[in-house]
Amino acid sequence: MRKITLFRPKENFNKNCSYEILVGKKYLTELKNGEEKIIEIPSEFKNETLKAKIQWCGSEKMELRNLSENGKIIVCGNKFLNKKMPLFGAMFPLIVLMFFNLKIVPKNIGIGIFVIFLFGIIGTITIWRNKWLNIKTE
Repeated sequence: MRKITLFRPKENFNKNCSYEILVGKKYLTELKNGEEKIIEIPSEFKNETLKAKIQWCGSEKMELRNLSENGKIIVCGNKFLNKKMPLFGAMFPLIVLMFFNLKIVPKNIGIGIFVIFLFGIIGTITIWRNKWLNIKTE
């Protein structure tokens, strides 16, 4: 068995949600905001991957065989996706005005901006959902 330290810094976003830590597809532990845990990983999991998860989103996978003994892993939220992305919701009324052609911009440009906006939102919660959290070694 080897020990690793999991650390989650204090964050203003996602502060009420715990990050689940998975080894392979098995639940290992969870990290609350500002928490640090020392965990033991059994030797049978040495070829597995480590992943953090929050609701349906998560992080990319990290190979356990690349971790050193007594290594420290930092799990934190992606600042762009968690802090800046909700501001795009404030742009929605403006885009709807463009879409309905209220003499702000031509209708074709409004439709184009609306489609790009929808692709960005849908892509963030589906295609890029495994970039919502960052997991890195120190």
